[in-house]
Amino acid sequence: MVNQGTAGNPESPTVKHAAVPKRTWWNQLLENQRIVQEWPLILAALFAIVWALVRASVQSITMDEAQTYLFFVARSDLWFPFSNNHILNSLLMWVTTHAFGNSILTIRGPALLGGVLYIFICYYLCRIITNRLSLQLPLFVCLVYNPFVFDFMVAARGYSLADAFLLVAIAVPIWYEVSVRRPSLAKCCALASLALGLSFTANFSFAFVDLAAFLVMVTWAIRRREGKSVWRIVGLCVLPGLLVVLLLCGYPLAHWPKGELWWGAHSLGETMQSVMEASLYQLDPRFRGFRLYHLMNLMGQWLPPFLGVLCFCQLVLTRLDGSWIKDTRARWMGKFVVALAGIATLSLLMSWLAFRFARLPLPLGRTGIFLVPLCTLIAGIIAAAPARSRVAQWLRRGITAMLICLSCYFLLCLRLTYFREYEWDADLKDVYSVLARLNHTYGVGDVAMNGLYLSSLNYYRVSSKRETFADFTLALPDGPASKSIYVLHGLYERGVLDKEKLAVVYHGKSTDVVVAVRPGGRIPPTMMNPE
Repeated sequence: MVNQGTAGNPESPTVKHAAVPKRTWWNQLLENQRIVQEWPLILAALFAIVWALVRASVQSITMDEAQTYLFFVARSDLWFPFSNNHILNSLLMWVTTHAFGNSILTIRGPALLGGVLYIFICYYLCRIITNRLSLQLPLFVCLVYNPFVFDFMVAARGYSLADAFLLVAIAVPIWYEVSVRRPSLAKCCALASLALGLSFTANFSFAFVDLAAFLVMVTWAIRRREGKSVWRIVGLCVLPGLLVVLLLCGYPLAHWPKGELWWGAHSLGETMQSVMEASLYQLDPRFRGFRLYHLMNLMGQWLPPFLGVLCFCQLVLTRLDGSWIKDTRARWMGKFVVALAGIATLSLLMSWLAFRFARLPLPLGRTGIFLVPLCTLIAGIIAAAPARSRVAQWLRRGITAMLICLSCYFLLCLRLTYFREYEWDADLKDVYSVLARLNHTYGVGDVAMNGLYLSSLNYYRVSSKRETFADFTLALPDGPASKSIYVLHGLYERGVLDKEKLAVVYHGKSTDVVVAVRPGGRIPPTMMNPE
């Protein structure tokens, strides 16, 4: 027998040098080709992480982020039953802020962690789906750089964690199917169940898609049980996730107030439209000098529906010509497409039934964000599937071209200073800098403001601890100008500014937020810049 410690070492005396394969130019070329294919994907993943960190550092804190910290984390009321309280995100935010202090990065740390996990899983799935760089890279960009998805990889909400753990649960069966050293079925069932439980605890709006993924996972596991007890397999699929849900969310679910869930759509058409509009918002105007900008601006809204039509045609055609049953890999890819489509369809069906019979709102915008990776993966797998006929080959090239165009569109949407859902809060960091300067210079501490800005500016007040402000209060639209400083929406509250003859001393760079002062007070009515 050959000693295992020396069998892999060509320098070992027990192994002859003649047994070592000669390194040929062909082997070197193949190795270089693999490196060339891997590095663009790795660099795209690393840039996404860096861009998310930079955005988290520079963007103003938003209303919902501030409320999460002020109402749940700062008060350690982590299990309060409220729709804005995404339990896992709040719990991890409490850990990061207590371990490393309160800062914008520690508040957004859990979302960034979810974003990193999401990027890693997308990288893994893209590598598994295809080895063609021309498809790998645009598929990865469409999964990660979609501006809708990217916003919530940064914003301190539970959506990135929920999305990431959902993809983990979806990737586990793929890991089982393609691994050379196949993990045990029991381990895969427990891991996928745990991921789905964490996805639900991160955001309750993922309840139906997590349940749909659970049903698909149980079906897959039962078919792969190889003589094991069905009840044991079902128990492994249920218990880990159920334990996590009961441990982290048992109290808020048991005390959930009726009517708390009010945000949502009133039709499935509205759901799909909201997801598509959020995904295509918006090209960065700084790229207007490039021809690609104008091309994408012209055709951007047609890319997703055209991609959907091509995918449907390719799916039907390759099913008819037998491409999906050509070999083992094609068969499991076909099953993967069916599983993803089943999860998306079943989740929407359950949402519609809940809307129809229990008046629960349908997914709208961010609560339907799970549809983005599911639909994108379906398109990528269809583009990667083998195609026998000439028409199917051209359709495959067309789908790949559409994914390339979408990836270009998403890259032109890269933004640094605002979230689409909270665009009105983009200048609030500068607004607080102006307020702090007025407080330090003139000793004025009574401030009233529009409700859109109240939570965010109160967060900056609590975090700074260097100013002598009293609690910021709401400015009533029909009340007298009794405060020294006002933070208002310059467009919608123009009537208040004119009626009270308030003098604007600061106007937001990218939004209509204004800081105004009462005439005749200690603050001179001259424009100023943030420090």
